[in-house]
Amino acid sequence: MSKNYFCANCGAIVEEGIKFCANCGTAVAGQRTPAQPYTPAQPYTPAQPYSPLATGAQPGVSPLSRTVALLLCMFIGYLGVHRFYSGNIGLGILYLFTWGLFGIGVFIDFILILVGSYTDDKGLAITTW
Repeated sequence: MSKNYFCANCGAIVEEGIKFCANCGTAVAGQRTPAQPYTPAQPYTPAQPYSPLATGAQPGVSPLSRTVALLLCMFIGYLGVHRFYSGNIGLGILYLFTWGLFGIGVFIDFILILVGSYTDDKGLAITTW
């Protein structure tokens, strides 16, 4: 009756008399005492998902700057750059080809940014100056 041992490197079961572990290839010759099953030094912990709250951001508030959005809207809003900045790519392209919805869209966005109701592509309010 043969005894089974555990590989000191990977923890795979190795029969007595085998010189190399079939799992990892480590030399196991000379092991005569049963080793403990392999346990990692540190238990596996899954990576934590990114949270903007870990950076000090407020919930429901975009990390984008209202000042930047306001300046972009004021000076080159007719090109839709403030829409690109806030992540609204589709509206940015529309503003680009219609000169800011003929100026009316830029004016409305300017007012929205001033009062703090302008949102990014995730629906979060851009309120941080």
